[in-house]
Amino acid sequence: YMTPRNWLGVALIFLFLPVNVPLWDMAFNSISLNISAVAVVPLFFLLGLLILFIPAREKKGIADSRTITEDDLDRDEKTEEE
Repeated sequence: YMTPRNWLGVALIFLFLPVNVPLWDMAFNSISLNISAVAVVPLFFLLGLLILFIPAREKKGIADSRTITEDDLDRDEKTEEE
């Protein structure tokens, strides 16, 4: 299962493959940006790799960190009654 975050990583990897440096040089020249694609493309390529392969942090609640037992449920019911 791929999340939107993973898809972003894949898109960055394909768009900024090092072989695409001449394409990005032409694109930057056509929009009058004075930026060298040789410096930019590897950074975005590595960013795509990091986004794709480093797992996202999972938000864990207290219930996820341990198993809830019958005793826990009984204790909660007794607390509500008091």
